[in-house]
Amino acid sequence: MYRPKSIFEIMSRTVEERFLLPPTEEGRLLILGVLARALWAYPLVHLYAFTFLSNHYHLLASALDGGTLARFIGYINSNIAREMGRLHGWKGRFWDDRASVIEVVDDDAVVDRLRYVISQGVKEGLVGHALDWTGASSTPALLGDMKLEGIWVNRDRQTRAARRVNPPAPESFEEALQVKLTPLPQWAHLAAAELRARHQALVDDVEASASSIRTAPPLGMAAILAQSPFARPAESKRSSPPPCHASTAAMRSAFRATYRAFVEAFRAAALSIRDTAHELFPGFPPHGFPRPLAFVPAPSEAPRPGARSCQWPSGSPPVTTTQPAAPSG
Repeated sequence: MYRPKSIFEIMSRTVEERFLLPPTEEGRLLILGVLARALWAYPLVHLYAFTFLSNHYHLLASALDGGTLARFIGYINSNIAREMGRLHGWKGRFWDDRASVIEVVDDDAVVDRLRYVISQGVKEGLVGHALDWTGASSTPALLGDMKLEGIWVNRDRQTRAARRVNPPAPESFEEALQVKLTPLPQWAHLAAAELRARHQALVDDVEASASSIRTAPPLGMAAILAQSPFARPAESKRSSPPPCHASTAAMRSAFRATYRAFVEAFRAAALSIRDTAHELFPGFPPHGFPRPLAFVPAPSEAPRPGARSCQWPSGSPPVTTTQPAAPSG
């Protein structure tokens, strides 16, 4: 259930929890490049924060259109899987399952989830300070100018150029793209200095809380980078995801009621489609399955530019923040 304008916490875990997202500099730049490209392809998406650990990531985002947010998640997951698989020589399935997408239903809960995303790596005892983590993380941007730079590799052009007798250098297909974060809605009115102070307070709280319960020194980046990308943790701390993130029991109960009504209506509609598919899809040939249906917006929502954008858009995003680059096919 993707409700428009809601903020969602998105989490994806690698297959068998293998360390296929190691926090190397090359991996960091490639992941940031995918995020930057995705934000260009889906301009209705707002990205608030993210942290990529070695075997999973957490990300806070929203969109005016739920279908666009779903395609945005598919875009980043598919492209990160390709880039990291190519980087480490991993040819099998990359992600363990579909992304976990959990709605954050009130302002206090949104701040709490931002704190949780910032705490990744610190609360697990991997590093002592949030800025020590060398993988893809929004923390440096939250404490800076809300921007990060990554590298997008134009694989389409690279594949076509590989057929030439004298192909260009691999670096010629790299584009420096910028990830621009959006402030939380309740903090959007703050001046830049005050916004950084709010973020810094969350970072300080995360580090102080972790330090107060730490019984051993942090593992440290040297030990983390020495791990094989194909290794797995000795123990897993998986737990069932909550139906939503809420700051009060009343908000949580209200969401449950809304979701139950949504599920009942969804099941009834799905059953009617199954039983009358021959009438709903007369143009499809017999013995086939029509493609999955599109996202259904609320009746009051007008069509918006980009809300139905293709998952594989043509052209290239702007190389700079002032002038867009010419389309590259």
